Amino acid sequence: MKQQNFSKGRTGEMIAAQYLKRHGFEVIEQNWHTKFGEIDIVAKQNKTLVFVEVKLKFGDKFGSPEEMITNVKIKQVLMNAEVYLLTHPEFENYKRRIDGICIVMEGETVSRLTHYENLSA
Repeated sequence: MKQQNFSKGRTGEMIAAQYLKRHGFEVIEQNWHTKFGEIDIVAKQNKTLVFVEVKLKFGDKFGSPEEMITNVKIKQVLMNAEVYLLTHPEFENYKRRIDGICIVMEGETVSRLTHYENLSA
């Protein structure tokens, strides 16, 4: 089951990275790890550094992907983002934000992709 979840997560991150690139973002990192957890995607758009949490669900029988982005999850991403910024001083003058990308798939097809900007506001 864990391997299946890992595979689903990577699929969602790949779809999200492609979406971001099509919308003018430069994807800098994927699956960046700290001892506190992981940042799914680090991207930049102009002079803004964007830390993206990706959630993927197959179908909507057991809730939406949005329900999985909790305040605790956002705080975890913020903590990881602070570590990222400490280890990447080249971005110290960039604006920063936390985004979420929620994806629902039906079989092999994306039925919905929603990009939420500035979750930490």
